Amino acid sequence: MPAKAAVKPVLSSGKLAVASTGISRVDTSSTIGGYSNFDTSNRFQYYDDLCDANVHVSTSIWKTGMSLTKGMTINGDKKRDVKEFEQWSERVNLVEQAQTVAFRLIKYGTEVSRYVGNVDNFSIEPLLMAQTSLLPEGIAPKSKPKTIIRGQIKTAYLNENDASNRISYDIDEILYGAWNRYHKVQQDVLKRDTYGLYGASLLEPLISPIRNLLAVTHGYIQFVEKYGNGRYVINFEILNELAKAGIISPDAIGPAIAEFSEKHKYLKANEDIIGAGIEVTPIDANGTLDVLAFKKSLEADIQIGLFQTPLSMGDTKGSTYAAGYVSEEDRMTVLEGLQYVNRNIVQKIINKRLSMLNKSPDTVWIEFDELSKAKLESGDITELYSLGIIDEDEVRTRAGFPVKGGGAE
Repeated sequence: MPAKAAVKPVLSSGKLAVASTGISRVDTSSTIGGYSNFDTSNRFQYYDDLCDANVHVSTSIWKTGMSLTKGMTINGDKKRDVKEFEQWSERVNLVEQAQTVAFRLIKYGTEVSRYVGNVDNFSIEPLLMAQTSLLPEGIAPKSKPKTIIRGQIKTAYLNENDASNRISYDIDEILYGAWNRYHKVQQDVLKRDTYGLYGASLLEPLISPIRNLLAVTHGYIQFVEKYGNGRYVINFEILNELAKAGIISPDAIGPAIAEFSEKHKYLKANEDIIGAGIEVTPIDANGTLDVLAFKKSLEADIQIGLFQTPLSMGDTKGSTYAAGYVSEEDRMTVLEGLQYVNRNIVQKIINKRLSMLNKSPDTVWIEFDELSKAKLESGDITELYSLGIIDEDEVRTRAGFPVKGGGAE
């Protein structure tokens, strides 16, 4: 029996065909709730708009970003270098820059900033993501490849589509970072399909809950402003009695009700209905749907999607200490994965300045608090120290004091 021929690998040109459009949102209107002019054609601007429109979105992003950069400190091989970098960090407010990187990673999934300044005031200046595009080598500005754009990023552009105002930055001139870059094919600001260039925004799967929350909140406010506790059933008893007594014709009831309705259809907030011979009965504002419970469920969806919980956002109702502790411990474990990505991106700022000083990379580094670190009482820490399990520097760190240890001078 002849041997079976070996399977030959399929040669590839390295190009990917244009991806399927996949799922799409039916409602892409630019008016949501009490807001208008949402830019649904530019996803980065859309993320900005959604963030600005609702406190549950913006606050969750800020709190998550603050968690990722909590307790930022500078360490290194040599005390002299550490001290010099600490002084520089205070001058340029490096903590705020690290927080900005975290905020932008959460909102956009991608961070692109340009390096600015000399060695004394070296810093980053974030690029406006709604006007920023990333291209690998071989892709010309404004070009529209028929295949998916992928590969190592070579250049970042501002205003790529406007030749007179276009600004380009080489990859060495920018701070670039992203998380979950290979989540799916994503379109850039010029509607080109890309893969592996842009990270995944945490807001993307939350667009529908955010839109629904804005619509529900706006509708409910309008409802309450007009009706107070709810809508009204108005029974014109006197007209019934007059018709029964034969004083008026039944045919006259309709026009009389229409005239009353016309006068009161624009009833404003806190205005009373005054009349004789009518019975006004309020209808429950919730009807068959508990609007406030539905609104709260949408808020919870948004908070969970941004790695917050009702408890972490200040809602302690119905929560026990034990349940809250377990929930928080799990959340912090997830956040540490994101914190690691954020730390690596911010470390690029440190390494860039080290190169300006002709020093080796990673000889100075940044550290953040370990978010999932077990919460210990002071007695537990003292006992661990007395048993030799932890040293004095670890005790001081737990207590919030600077360490005495460090590298060589």
